Amino acid sequence: MHDTGARQLPSSRGRPTPPKLVVVAVDVADTVSAAGGFIFDSVRAGWTVEVYLETIGDDRALRILGVAACALAAGLDFESEWPDTLYVAAALHERNGAVRRIADATRRRGGDLAGWGDEWPTPAEIDTTIEHRLSSAAQAFKVYAMKAAGVTPQVSPTEPFRSGQRRRAGQSR
Repeated sequence: MHDTGARQLPSSRGRPTPPKLVVVAVDVADTVSAAGGFIFDSVRAGWTVEVYLETIGDDRALRILGVAACALAAGLDFESEWPDTLYVAAALHERNGAVRRIADATRRRGGDLAGWGDEWPTPAEIDTTIEHRLSSAAQAFKVYAMKAAGVTPQVSPTEPFRSGQRRRAGQSR
């Protein structure tokens, strides 16, 4: 069984419901390049994964990873099913107030918050580097997803993220 390293949090969805991961990003290429392996491994582990994009184009690359894209403009309303984990592209966090509010609310509710990119406003907000070690299947599917997104496939065995949650040394997502 795949261990994503997330804490078990009380969920408003009930005990038998799988954990929920929400990924908020600029576009398909950004999502697949930065978090494609993590998304694939999370889906494979049985997590409910939702991806919200600022710009939606051809989402074939995300379908290869096992998810579909939703328009960020449609809004992020999690009152009934708050995510256990939120991953955000730093560039989007910087320029979108609604994304910042969701990130703050996730942190206040005790959920995991992480992201990628160098534009985080303060080191105190997102201060720990974590790495997700991709399964061999995730590495293979990420290559195909990157090709479908029009990105040159360069897949390493890990995907680095910045996190606001402190993790034990050596723990990966």
